Amino acid sequence: MNAELATALIIAAILIAGSAFGLPEALGAHPFWAVKTGAIGSVAGLLAYGGLRWAGMRSGRMAALGGLTLILAMVAVTQGKSIFAASYAENAVAGLVWFFGWFVVMAALCMTLCALAARVLRR
Repeated sequence: MNAELATALIIAAILIAGSAFGLPEALGAHPFWAVKTGAIGSVAGLLAYGGLRWAGMRSGRMAALGGLTLILAMVAVTQGKSIFAASYAENAVAGLVWFFGWFVVMAALCMTLCALAARVLRR
């Protein structure tokens, strides 16, 4: 196993453990499903990272893509949470954006951290 793969697995494991200890909840996810979205999203980010590396994408571009995705997903979950709360839990679309957005946030965070670590390891 090479260092890049080992580092990616360690980062994903840290994010999964962080979701078990309340990382997504501390960032604004609902406490009921914070662990689920954090764990599944981190695994999805690891798979996305591996797939894009296998396809030949360089770590710098992947870090930029992951960072942009992370910013856009955070905006989406923040807006979804605000609209859902303001509607007294009646706006189902905003609730779905808030819920599924957290999968994307954790996946983008994992992919970005793995790409940045790969960038550091190559130098």
